[in-house]
Amino acid sequence: MANALANDALLQQQIDQQVIQNPNLSFAQKKSLRKSLLKASVANAPKNSSIQTILSVSNTMVGSSLLVIPVLFQQSGILSALIVALVFCLISCKTCQLQMVHNKPEELDLPQTIVRILGQKYNLIFNITNIIILYFAGVVYFILICNMLYSLLQLLCRQLDMNYAPKTDFVLGQLSYQWCGIVYMCLLFLIMLQKNLTLIIKLVQYGVISIIALIIYIITNGSINMPEIVNANLFTLDVVTLCGVFSVAFMVHSCIVPIMKNNLEQQNNLRDIAFSFGWTWLIYALVGVFGAIAIQGKQINKSGDGSTVLDYLDQNIFSYGIQVLQLLQLTTVFPLLAFITRSQFFALIYKLEQPPQKWFVLYTSIVALTTLLFQCLNISVSLILSLSGAVIGFFQIYLIPIQLHMTCLYAKKKVNDNRIGLINDTKEYIENPDESIFDEQDFKCIDHSALKKRFNKQTRFIFYYIIMLIGAMMGFLNIIAPFFK
Repeated sequence: MANALANDALLQQQIDQQVIQNPNLSFAQKKSLRKSLLKASVANAPKNSSIQTILSVSNTMVGSSLLVIPVLFQQSGILSALIVALVFCLISCKTCQLQMVHNKPEELDLPQTIVRILGQKYNLIFNITNIIILYFAGVVYFILICNMLYSLLQLLCRQLDMNYAPKTDFVLGQLSYQWCGIVYMCLLFLIMLQKNLTLIIKLVQYGVISIIALIIYIITNGSINMPEIVNANLFTLDVVTLCGVFSVAFMVHSCIVPIMKNNLEQQNNLRDIAFSFGWTWLIYALVGVFGAIAIQGKQINKSGDGSTVLDYLDQNIFSYGIQVLQLLQLTTVFPLLAFITRSQFFALIYKLEQPPQKWFVLYTSIVALTTLLFQCLNISVSLILSLSGAVIGFFQIYLIPIQLHMTCLYAKKKVNDNRIGLINDTKEYIENPDESIFDEQDFKCIDHSALKKRFNKQTRFIFYYIIMLIGAMMGFLNIIAPFFK
């Protein structure tokens, strides 16, 4: 995810800087500027081989979920988790491919395809759900940051013979998990207020080192503890939370189009997407299986609460080294998440205009305070991931791709509301095409005559709406599951 976020942030930063430097540009000129910068970013980006593209897509998916997947494998059963991971890998892979099937060569990102086929209302749904998903990703990242930081602080306190509160207690009268979050959020808040994140964007590129180190560390510990496999939990039906987590773990739908545009061999896009999902499933399977074995029979460390695999593993120089690497990586990604969600939020309201400074500060403050609230209350990372993945992710994983596919293939009349504004369906917006940040487009899609011959209409409807029903059921079960625990 980190590299995709860095690319998005860099492009948005360039657009913002050009708009600020040229305040007298008309809306049409700003729209043209945005389009030219977007085209330039794709044209100037180096073209990747299939191997590089596969790794890039996989790297976008693999992230913070690696820390919680081993715990869920151990709780839900290794075989159950492998099956669930495979099912959601296949579903996400298929719906990602649907988006690329209908993406025309001149469409540089997914919203352009959505607007052309489904119209602005679906684009609005896409943008809102994307903001919410990225916001909760930021919440998860900050909680994990505080988990790593407080574990390291507890080590320091033990060395200095200082008192501190257990992580699971809500305490403000001494050094505690809550104070750790409050102080660190104050530091991050200063970074979040910055509009130029060039240094952060450069540092994010090295985050893959922490991911590789974490994978190696988990597999190594699992190999050492391999005799415990005979006691491992293999199969249960308690997989609701796991379904939600894997929904978000395989969610790359909002980033897939820009990544695949840089594939050197465009005709291999669908194949490379399939390979990237297969490779990602293998990574999750290895981390999940070896991680579950590594923590089998072990108690939660005094410095943790059992939410991540590191809370169970022995505390030594290697585990602390992994925590430092994770802390640095998450710290660089968190401001990027805040920057992108803020840019997308204000784009819904002000489109290409710059928001007033007071609203900029207010929005950033609200994000910081609400994120801090989740951390201070010690809300489960797995719960946040599962709810955001299964409930909010339903729109991006299931609804939009499937609706995109079925509408393009079978709708008698294509939706043509490209001139409608992103929010206001008023006469004023309909009569002013310049109010849309997208240009007027050719509403004809790619020739799908061969595709339509593969299956008849009824078979295709049944297949895809069964998939959508699975997504809806998982969303419903994840909503009600916390009330039965």
